[in-house]
Amino acid sequence: MMQDKRKVLIVDDDEGTREFVEAIMANEGWATVEGRNGREAIELAEQEQPDLIILDVMMPEMDGFEAFQQLRSQFLTKDIPVVMLTALNDLQPGPDHNEETMEQQLGVNRPEGFVDKPVDAVFLLNTILGVVG
Repeated sequence: MMQDKRKVLIVDDDEGTREFVEAIMANEGWATVEGRNGREAIELAEQEQPDLIILDVMMPEMDGFEAFQQLRSQFLTKDIPVVMLTALNDLQPGPDHNEETMEQQLGVNRPEGFVDKPVDAVFLLNTILGVVG
């Protein structure tokens, strides 16, 4: 009997990034679902119950930080591992946006991983392996 594929929700307002990450994950045997902003991230996470969420930080309507807070506060999505994609470390001076600063600023459990943009496929996969095995 065939085992169900693991499912990943990829949320990024940049279509090229979504397609790149989707191709990486599909190549690794994951089923993929895609969203374009934080609101879609929350809706799709509740509907699809993915095994992992890859969530961009800078998006329209609702950014990744706010979406992450809401995902962590809802019963159906609070335990789904999240890896965040960020280009903020290249754009803003000051402290890096990472697990520790996010926990301090948002007051919620930090995401399971951070990957800087532009996304490096090997680093992304190593991060995901560290998160979900």
